[in-house]
Amino acid sequence: MDRQSWTLGLEDGGRLTGTRFGSGKRVVILLHGRNFDQASWHDVAEELAQAGCTAITVDFRGYGQSSPLPQGTSHAQDVVQAIDALRAEGSAEVCLLGGSMGGAAALRAASLLGGRVDRLAALSPAIAAAEVARQLPPVPTLLLASRDEPYVDLHAFQELCPHELAIHLYPGDAHNQELLRGPFGSDVRERLTNFLAQGL
Repeated sequence: MDRQSWTLGLEDGGRLTGTRFGSGKRVVILLHGRNFDQASWHDVAEELAQAGCTAITVDFRGYGQSSPLPQGTSHAQDVVQAIDALRAEGSAEVCLLGGSMGGAAALRAASLLGGRVDRLAALSPAIAAAEVARQLPPVPTLLLASRDEPYVDLHAFQELCPHELAIHLYPGDAHNQELLRGPFGSDVRERLTNFLAQGL
């Protein structure tokens, strides 16, 4: 699978680093959780690339080779800059996939960007539904989590969001990218790939 280093210079002089997989017209940015880094998404990124997407795994600032996160700056703001840069480069479709902290950043960024996100997916988004659900844009959205994990209430997202969300809950309490490594990992990857590459 073709993969290349990816770097984005940010407005405040910082940088995001990551890895680009594939060369499809639809770009998916993959955002990791607090206890992970971009490498935790590489298997999913390869599957997305094989399905016809360009997949970019990103190290948040403070992880990997990305610069430190300055005080007062949010990961979501960096995601917004990444999407704007990809649009400026000519990417017609940009989608987000995040897990836990990365899921929260994806949801916050989507709420700021409105229709500039084409598809949105999150594993165990570690964010209160009331913070973003009412601002989520009316784009295809998939939320996955474990039924018994203590950090996430996906039903609250469905109740508060003004449009329909696709939600799937798995047995157990596995959180975030642990779902990819557990007994339901193949189903999680299949759902994510089918959703994010749908229509290609």
